[in-house]
Amino acid sequence: MLIIKTKLPTKNLPIRKVLSKLFQSYIYTVLDDKEHDGYKHANGKVFKSMNFKIAYVENEIHIKFVALNQADEKQLAEHTLFNELKLGEIQLTQTNISITERNSKIKSPMRVSGFVCANIKDGKSSKKIYLEPKSVKFQEIIHNNTIQKYEALFGKPYQGDLKIKLVNQKPRERIFHYSKGIMKAWYGVYEIEGDEDILAMILDTGMGANCMKGLGFLE
Repeated sequence: MLIIKTKLPTKNLPIRKVLSKLFQSYIYTVLDDKEHDGYKHANGKVFKSMNFKIAYVENEIHIKFVALNQADEKQLAEHTLFNELKLGEIQLTQTNISITERNSKIKSPMRVSGFVCANIKDGKSSKKIYLEPKSVKFQEIIHNNTIQKYEALFGKPYQGDLKIKLVNQKPRERIFHYSKGIMKAWYGVYEIEGDEDILAMILDTGMGANCMKGLGFLE
């Protein structure tokens, strides 16, 4: 995991709503085009092999970035270290960078938490309806999405069992911004059973939709 902490030159710049978009663009600028294009499943759905979350508090930006290929974490860290972090036109000079590795084998079941996103389209208006984790439809979508992501990223069927159990969910959703749009997600605690490689994939690429827009990060 790559951890980035940086300071803005002044407090409360009006960039909160575009931060996820700016950092996503920064990632794609640094890494190979393949990571921008993604990995296509047989059903046509495209998945990304990385995930991040970003927070803006007063004049500080805190970022956590993970990737299935740890060389991507190293490449992004080295580029940021030697070239400084640039989000759009904002050059950030007071930046601290660290990389942490998992010290122990992933055990099943694992308990993790975070904001996981799933949505369906309204049949009448084509608008997105964001689902609560406690809904049956949410759990069905997340389960299928996770297996499809595995198949797209690894290029083979997933042969093991996968159980994703919601342990707890906060009652109120949080609004997340990406460019000019909004996304909704509820904070949840999950207990996940599966083979070690799919559990590692979830930790390294996120779970659910919009993982490259700042959602789906589990820890």
